[in-house]
Amino acid sequence: MSRIDSSLSRGLAAAAVLAAGLTLTTTAQAQTWKGYTFIPSVTHAAYKNLEAMGAEFTKVSGGRIQVRNSAGGQLPVNATSITQAVGEGIITFAQDGFYTGNIQIGALPFLPMLAGNYEEFQKIVALLEPYLQAELDKRGVKLLATYNFPQQTIWATSELTAMDQLQGKKLRVANNPQAQFFQRLGAIPVTLGTPEVASALQRSVVDGVVTASAGGGLLWGDMFKSNYRITICWDNFLIIVNKEAFEKLPADMQPKIVAAARQHADALTRELAQSEITSTEMLKGKGIKMSEPSPEIVKAMTAKAEPVWNEWAKGVGPQAVEALAKARTAIGH
Repeated sequence: MSRIDSSLSRGLAAAAVLAAGLTLTTTAQAQTWKGYTFIPSVTHAAYKNLEAMGAEFTKVSGGRIQVRNSAGGQLPVNATSITQAVGEGIITFAQDGFYTGNIQIGALPFLPMLAGNYEEFQKIVALLEPYLQAELDKRGVKLLATYNFPQQTIWATSELTAMDQLQGKKLRVANNPQAQFFQRLGAIPVTLGTPEVASALQRSVVDGVVTASAGGGLLWGDMFKSNYRITICWDNFLIIVNKEAFEKLPADMQPKIVAAARQHADALTRELAQSEITSTEMLKGKGIKMSEPSPEIVKAMTAKAEPVWNEWAKGVGPQAVEALAKARTAIGH
């Protein structure tokens, strides 16, 4: 072999070793992110959005993030423990709709009858976000974005056309302030994760649900006979990620992940708002009796709810008192 051939062979061998090393380094740097949602149906818009968001994470990370998603109930993660599961790294990122048990101040937008319209709800969410991030940070979780389901109204397995008909009815609610509100109306509040609701309705564990047409209306509509369309609240949901996994990403990649999450969160909010319109009409067409409250009823229910807001804030602590005061100022309550 000539001296030139020998040098060329050594050079090619060195290049091959370097290429193999780079491949191993790239593989070693790749992360598998486990995505999760509390929604139990893979055909629901929220799960499809989770899939699209995961694909975007892979794209903007240049393949560094590989995603494996699961719907509610497919993993042994209770809907109310998603925040904790993300903090502990059991799942990496998630749509979190039942975080208020872990982060009590997060119940502010869910307070019954507080937001009188969607614009007021948006103002409340905006002022809440810094409080949310501070609490999530303590738990090893980063807030990527928020999105919302449309107005939450009351759905029942029997005829329901007035609030006084809730007396003695078992009603699935989202959080403790809602439970206190409905207790004042004589209802029996029940807290259940989304995957548990269908069987609870079938077995008459609950007689009704506070949900949106685009949410539980689609999931459980065949079991409802009526819908009383008083807006209890709008649901504020979170897209969260394990803080350690996020901070392992290069600094220039992190804002791309945040931007992707916010883009998909906004798209999901818009899709659910449109679905609320079409789903309500579809469910009405299937024979569900729908009733609208008068302005006088809305005013009376708001007055009944106000003591619940104040009790909630005092029970949570000074930050909640401060946040509630800011919210009431922002919406002119």
